Amino acid sequence: MARKTREEAEQTRHLLLDTAEQVFWEKGVAGTSLADIAAAAGLTRGAIYWHFSNKLDLFNALCDRIIPELEILDARLLDRNVNPATRLWQHGHAMFALLHDNPRIRRICGIHHLGCEQVGEMAPLLLEQISWTQEKQAKLQQVLHCAQEQHLLRDDVDPKLAAIGLHSLYGGLIHSWLLAQDDRTIHHNLSALLSPYFEGIFKERYWLQPLPCAAE
Repeated sequence: MARKTREEAEQTRHLLLDTAEQVFWEKGVAGTSLADIAAAAGLTRGAIYWHFSNKLDLFNALCDRIIPELEILDARLLDRNVNPATRLWQHGHAMFALLHDNPRIRRICGIHHLGCEQVGEMAPLLLEQISWTQEKQAKLQQVLHCAQEQHLLRDDVDPKLAAIGLHSLYGGLIHSWLLAQDDRTIHHNLSALLSPYFEGIFKERYWLQPLPCAAE
């Protein structure tokens, strides 16, 4: 009987997260109360507080659902069996493919980019966002440093600055696409949008060549 109770509790938790994802997407985080989520799920507020201490706790649990997919992208980005230029190129395309093909990831990223004010009870998200950004840029910088050691980068390119620029390019394109998801321009022309940046930091089109990768 206890096992059934745990299973039911887990089902309720998933229902609350599914409902929060939809309501946050439709109304924004600031415009949504825990009572709104409970009502939309057909549950009481007590059911929410059984699983989550507050809205921030629920929101973080919602974001945790997409971490495994993002970790797969990062693992491929850091795969030393592929040359660094190719890794960066494939990483950008893989991110947009994931956004395009996975509705959950698209909604949660959309909530982050468009529907979440990082003030008030959600203010701790700002520090988390800063930390995530720094971590992401550090991974890009690691790959760009590998490219520099293999003499793939142009001589005047600083891996740290290039990482900041590339991360900003990815973020800007994602934001623009989330604003108008029915417009397929970015999705269908991603290579053309990324190529000028890659051509600006690499000596040749190494991202399209199966070069051997030296140890990092």
